[in-house]
Amino acid sequence: MKTNNYTALAKEAFDEAAPLHWKANKLLREKLASQDYNCLSVLHQTELKTIGVKGRDIAQFNCNNGRETISIKKMGAATAVGFDISSAFIEQANELAKSVETDCEFICTDIYEIDETFNEKFDLLIITSGALCFMPDLKEYIKVARRVLRKGGVLNIYDCHPIVDMFEMDRDRGDKPLQFVRSYFDKTPISHTSGLDYVGGTTYDAKEIFYFHYTMADIINEIINAGFQVTNLKETAEDLSQAYTKVAADPITPPLSFMVTAAKQ
Repeated sequence: MKTNNYTALAKEAFDEAAPLHWKANKLLREKLASQDYNCLSVLHQTELKTIGVKGRDIAQFNCNNGRETISIKKMGAATAVGFDISSAFIEQANELAKSVETDCEFICTDIYEIDETFNEKFDLLIITSGALCFMPDLKEYIKVARRVLRKGGVLNIYDCHPIVDMFEMDRDRGDKPLQFVRSYFDKTPISHTSGLDYVGGTTYDAKEIFYFHYTMADIINEIINAGFQVTNLKETAEDLSQAYTKVAADPITPPLSFMVTAAKQ
């Protein structure tokens, strides 16, 4: 299947899931309206402050409903632009930004097809949880990241650790003991039809979407090969997806997330 066929399926699946997320996020608007509230984890906020956000032009790929883009703008960014393929989520993002009086721009587009007018427009690009696993071509995705950044611009990814793909999510595992269900090196795309309501935790007969697994080596090497210099790599026990809360609660836990920061050369 071609890349645009996969992303077209993803658009339909996320448009379908958007109303469920909105329903489950009833308090999000109130929270974002508070100047003190930031939906990013403390660890991520600390990294972004170290990189430098104030006065800079910031972008986010796969921005979903825009809550993270809005949070970054509130940290003092000069401009903040979120890109996402789902028109339903972009609509939510615009509504959220307007309701909390935060000046952000949200663009509905396939990430692989971001318009060339955004070339070298940004100082910092953020990619967060649940982005990479839905992108069928990692190499081209990172190339687009490089394209939109200015020279010396910074790419910051904070996403689920690739190792979690070896386990079942909480909602699928139920009361079964934790066990490996997939090889770390299996790159076969996975068809998924039980829904994308990772906010409310419900399942439903959903439109098909595909998950893509990349190893840590895949991710780091594509970043390096695209012309970035990796400046920092962290592995953490934070369950960014909230899909592995039982694993996160265990004192013996694998890495559940990773953060990589890299500068465009």
